[in-house]
Amino acid sequence: MNILKANIINEIQKLFLKKKIIVFLVITAVICSLSTFFVSSIQAKLVFVALSSLSFPLITLSIFTNIFLPLFIFMAVSELFSGEVSDKSLKLVLIRPITRLKIFISKNVAVAIYIIINLLVVLIVSMVSIMFLHKGSMIQSISQIVFAYFIDIIPAVVLALFAAFITQFFKSSSGALITCILSFIGIKILSIFIKGLNNIIFTSYLNWYSIWLTGSYSFLRNINTLFMVLSYGVIFFTIGYYIFYKKEV
Repeated sequence: MNILKANIINEIQKLFLKKKIIVFLVITAVICSLSTFFVSSIQAKLVFVALSSLSFPLITLSIFTNIFLPLFIFMAVSELFSGEVSDKSLKLVLIRPITRLKIFISKNVAVAIYIIINLLVVLIVSMVSIMFLHKGSMIQSISQIVFAYFIDIIPAVVLALFAAFITQFFKSSSGALITCILSFIGIKILSIFIKGLNNIIFTSYLNWYSIWLTGSYSFLRNINTLFMVLSYGVIFFTIGYYIFYKKEV
């Protein structure tokens, strides 16, 4: 357990020592804050446009989880897996007294923590921003907002496991990144044209909060969906680890 913990810390450090990872966190914060001034200017010109203390952080979350977060996830996963194969640093990791399973787990945990940090940045910036638009109204909806950001961690982590599976077939981070992006876009397009696919594919639940908060599904159906999404995660983790275990570097 101590070896696993140490390797998780090591993978996190390697991830955040990359300048692009920090840059994207800063970009996330800037985009969220600038959107406040954009929305404020619209409200000033269009009186009929109303934005509640609940809707703004959730709109920001929906945009972020469907556009920016997948890109950040693909980049982080590509760097930790394919990137280390291309620069030969993975060999140094494998000669340590640690199993490949623990290495694979460590890398995925590091990406999961990166996802949580990204969502925390969006949550904090969006909540601070909305305080300038609706002073005093945040307390009434803060629990719903926090729950929405918390529940969206699960499908985001599953997407990271999907990316970890894809990257096992590549020895360069650029090739893995492009394939992950194209696969994600392809799944999204197929879910539009194939009837019923949107209800069973994991990428459809990146803004999962909308189902929980609006009550579109019953509680039992939400639990069934939870197990379905987790099943995708188990499958991607298992296949990804098997390929990682058999890989020669």
